[in-house]
Amino acid sequence: MQPIGTSMPKAEALRAKQISALDANRLGALWSTLDQAMARAMEGPSASTAALLIWLQHWAPAGVVEVARVVGLSQPACTRALDRLAEQGLIERTPAGKSVQIDLTAQGRALARQLQKRRLDACASLLGALSPPEQQQFAALADKLLQRPVDSREYARHVCRFCDHKVCDGPACPVGSRATELGC
Repeated sequence: MQPIGTSMPKAEALRAKQISALDANRLGALWSTLDQAMARAMEGPSASTAALLIWLQHWAPAGVVEVARVVGLSQPACTRALDRLAEQGLIERTPAGKSVQIDLTAQGRALARQLQKRRLDACASLLGALSPPEQQQFAALADKLLQRPVDSREYARHVCRFCDHKVCDGPACPVGSRATELGC
């Protein structure tokens, strides 16, 4: 350990920077790997459509503005996506005063459960590369990485739009727990 007030030798500073860049590359490659695994698991629906269905499974009925915010679509884009889902018989709209509430039909719930299962199976397959102790270590490290950028409840809802909220709820959710800790 270096004494306080002394600078790190250039070789050590360069090595620390290289490790940081290498770790960033690993994290980026993991993102790409997860993205590809999720796309294969969804077998057809776009990520935003899958997010709409999966999120509504846990939080419907909800208004269009709320759904758009969580899924990360503009209100017009969300309305068009919801129109397509309504045409397919996956959602229904119910007037609620001046607004409209969105809910899943039985067919929409079945598809949302199927998409959720495929997503969880794809993640479990990737995690299967780790031993049980490594999985525990990964979970602890993932919690730290997930908590770091949380700055609002809206951010937390967006990040968790694909989550199975029956499994990851309350203290089990690092993202939601961090938002609560921040008073969001």
